[in-house]
Amino acid sequence: MSPTRALAHPATAEAASAPVLDRAHGSATWRALGTYVDVRTTPDALSPVAALVADVLDEVDHACSRFREDSDLTWVNRLEPAGTPVAVSPVLLAAVRVALEAADETGGLVDPTLGALLVAGGYDCTFTRLALDDQSPATLPAATVAAPVEPAAVDSTQRQGGWAAIVVTATTVSVPAGLWLDLGATGKAFAADLAAVAVEEAFGVPVVVGVGGDVRVAGSPHEWGGPAYDLVLGETLADLEPGGVQTRLTLRGGGLATSSTVARRWRRGGRQWHHLLDPRTGAPASGPWRTVTALGQTAAAANTASTAAVVLGDDALPWLDERGVAARLVDRSGSVARTPAWVASGVEHGRGIAS
Repeated sequence: MSPTRALAHPATAEAASAPVLDRAHGSATWRALGTYVDVRTTPDALSPVAALVADVLDEVDHACSRFREDSDLTWVNRLEPAGTPVAVSPVLLAAVRVALEAADETGGLVDPTLGALLVAGGYDCTFTRLALDDQSPATLPAATVAAPVEPAAVDSTQRQGGWAAIVVTATTVSVPAGLWLDLGATGKAFAADLAAVAVEEAFGVPVVVGVGGDVRVAGSPHEWGGPAYDLVLGETLADLEPGGVQTRLTLRGGGLATSSTVARRWRRGGRQWHHLLDPRTGAPASGPWRTVTALGQTAAAANTASTAAVVLGDDALPWLDERGVAARLVDRSGSVARTPAWVASGVEHGRGIAS
């Protein structure tokens, strides 16, 4: 008999809002998964498309959220003894497989087992509820180690590569002792991919689904009356408002993702944190690139490349170029570098775009 799921902890998740529809332009916006959601499709299909995307994101939230007490992922992380196979929803099974593929493709640079370190740094609730300057010391939770310790003191050699010991079957997930799953790196991109494909299959209309900066296009833009979709790229939500620092892009298909150390920043115990950790050190990534945007066949593929590039730091450009990844990188001073594949893609508007 499966154990009863009864966890007595305060809710730390953010409820989704209702979609706000702009029927004239075939667009909808709302909040879900702790971030903003943008959907564009044909005006006639907007209502059912927005409803389906909202349902898909709700299902992802129930399965994959680290901040929901009733999610499958929370159950996997907290069930004792650790390593016990846990029967979970097909959505979490798929999301974990995507996360493990990202870890494998990047040699562990995109690691889905950094949950305990993020909690140790203070990121223990959805970001809108997070104390942005908490003087409490950063310590690992008692459930992870015998006594609280500084995150930097964790034996990184023991933790690194732990993702390879995660076991996924047709119905279950098991996580070794000492590791907590966190799908923050690929989870929103996975959700955008899943929602866009669901819309295309259900209604046969073109759609763009953006979840917190991870974007997936499904269907032909020609059905929309044009050769490509126009997008606005910014490093923060403020950049996306009128007057913000914006870059204009056109996307013809596939996925686009942006990883940045500028957004989701907070202080804990006098130390500056952000949500992109370097699995090799357990500390926030500290390389020269503050924001990386990449293209991919899917949003998850694009996010895998953009996250790995931020973590790699000085080695990012040759790593991206070797793999033919189209990417745009912004360093701490605001200077922009582009891979040859990005320049060749023609995705970015403007004159004299060069690597």
